[in-house]
Parts: sequence; C-alpha cells; structure tokens
Amino acid sequence: MSKMLSSWKELAQFFGKGVRPVQRWEKTLDLPIHRPPGAPSNVVLARVSDLEDWMHRGSVTSALKGEVKATGADPMLFASIEKLESELAALANELGAKTSFVNGTSTAPERLAAIAASIAHLTKITSFPSAA
Repeated sequence: MSKMLSSWKELAQFFGKGVRPVQRWEKTLDLPIHRPPGAPSNVVLARVSDLEDWMHRGSVTSALKGEVKATGADPMLFASIEKLESELAALANELGAKTSFVNGTSTAPERLAAIAASIAHLTKITSFPSAA
C-alpha cells in the first residue's frame, strides 16, 4: 500500500518545495490530492504513488515551466539568482560569515533583496584595505 501524505507541509517536503508552489500546482497543474468529504477545506490527502505518477506524466520540470507561464517568471533570471546565492554563500564561507537567503520558492525581488542584504552584511564585517 502506498504511503499517504496528509498535509500541505508533507506534500511540500516530498517535492522539496514550499507550500505555496505545491498549492498552485493543485490548481494549475492538477496535482492529485484528495479532500475527505465533510473535512475542512485545508485538509488534504495524497498517495505517494499518485504523486510519483503525476511527476512522471508531466515531470516537475514541466510543472516549473507551467509556473513560469502562469507567473511570467523568467527561468534564466532564477538560474542567475541561484548562481549569485551560491557564489555569495561560498564567499561568506571563506570569510567565516553566515548568510541566509529567502527560500527558493520566493519571488525574484525577495531573493534579490536577501542577496543585497547579505552583501551589505559582508561588507560591514569585512575590513578591506583602502585603495590609496
């Protein structure tokens, strides 16, 4: 018998995404979830086997492309943001500092603001020799 997931949080963890994108997939991409009769609208159930079949039918890549189409987001922009986050995390690691970014499900402006804040933080904690 297939394992059941019984919350949006469990569904999000299964996909490695945030709750909001998974909820959007239910509406825009026919994510196979079930709502028990008489239960509150926020109660959801999903079989792992159904979710895996859904992924193979229309793969997560297709789901992301569908989100791009629905939201107008540019996949190249998100790829560039991910590269910036990765490079900034490596720099922070070299400097012995910590960085934290808004999770990958956030909007581009939120992620860019987090990058800018991290750069400002690293600039403050690092003493660069003045150019004379």
